[in-house]
Amino acid sequence: MKKILAGAALSACLATPALAENHVVGGYFADWQYANADNPYTVKDIPADQLTHVIYAFLSMCGPHTGASELVQQQVAKACEGLAPYSAIVVDQEAAMEVDFGDVSVDVPYKGHFAQLAELKKTHPDLKILPSFGGWTMSEPFHAMAKDDAAIKQFAKSAVALIAEYDFFDGIDLDWEYPGGGGLTTSPWNPETKLSDEVKAQEREAFTTLVTQLRDELDALSAETGREYELSTAVGVSQKAAQIDWEAAAPKLTNMFAMTYDFLGGWGAQTGHLTNLHATDRSWWGMGADVFINQMIDLGIPKEKLVLGAAFYGRGWEGSQFDGSLPTSDLASEKGASFGTGEPGYFMYWDLKQNYTQSEGYQYGYDEASQAPYLWNPEKKVFISFEDARSVKAKAEWAKQQGLAGVFTWELSGDPDNELTTVMHEVLHSKTAKK
Repeated sequence: MKKILAGAALSACLATPALAENHVVGGYFADWQYANADNPYTVKDIPADQLTHVIYAFLSMCGPHTGASELVQQQVAKACEGLAPYSAIVVDQEAAMEVDFGDVSVDVPYKGHFAQLAELKKTHPDLKILPSFGGWTMSEPFHAMAKDDAAIKQFAKSAVALIAEYDFFDGIDLDWEYPGGGGLTTSPWNPETKLSDEVKAQEREAFTTLVTQLRDELDALSAETGREYELSTAVGVSQKAAQIDWEAAAPKLTNMFAMTYDFLGGWGAQTGHLTNLHATDRSWWGMGADVFINQMIDLGIPKEKLVLGAAFYGRGWEGSQFDGSLPTSDLASEKGASFGTGEPGYFMYWDLKQNYTQSEGYQYGYDEASQAPYLWNPEKKVFISFEDARSVKAKAEWAKQQGLAGVFTWELSGDPDNELTTVMHEVLHSKTAKK
């Protein structure tokens, strides 16, 4: 999520303990992190005993991917050979089905992450494993698909056929970023890619058609197998959430995963918390996870289906005007950080713990009102916003108190020691919610 102009007011909400016993504790599994030279992460690293949902990122469909990397475009072209347009595909087939990650006891004709996930499903049969279609770099084909009901039907049928083939999957997750625009190839800040009001209305209707088609196909598969299949979707914040007809779509969906992170980042000079739980008068544009969650509820998402997002990473800036106290609503920096974990300005939690400590000149701070930690290096003028055990605990407790479905994270490899996942699990699977 890039810059946001959040005008939603914080509505009153009921602070009653959740009634549901089985809260969602979810995590996205990034299929490329096995190749991370500094901290490789595979299916065997997933703390399945502490999760209810593992979401595999990302699959896609046969369609335009001009915003994706050259490698992804090559993978899509290979996967789509002989397939109809808008057919669901496994993009990185090498990672998913060819790399040997070790022996498994399940009898499957493939290796890769998929063999390991099949093994994980065998040892943890109650764990829900969902393939996620889309993501920031692979949502472009959704916009093309939305123009044609036949294309939507082709994707829905082929996506459900895919999970029937790889039957360790328990449903489908959609990560279309975003219906109505605001994603990589549909930036509202770019006049050349900004969607017209007519196209926005068309995509609003198309999203409802999409989830309806998928739900029907999943129900048909359920009739054949006797299994229940979930259908979930990621939800953008602010105007992105408002671009979907939730009254029509929500009844078809099991869970809605709120992307309550990336409020700020190095793409802008604005500096502050990237995923603070509470909005304060010091928040840029009044942003906070609580504001966005309550806006989603006001838009028609049932709170018992809404999953709060936590970030197992941070965002940082150089040349910050920060004074060492607390970030303010006018705090700015010269630029985003020119360094990070694999990419500039992006810092995985494990990297922050290891390499951005007091000995490296970083001071730890915690914004109690916002429930958000940060690091500050006064010599280098570097400010880093991130998530830690304290803020994750606050989010999990708040989600439980508000009666939300639970908490999830982007993404699991940021916390290989399972420090943050353990906190999510312990709070949400305890019998009481702390005030």
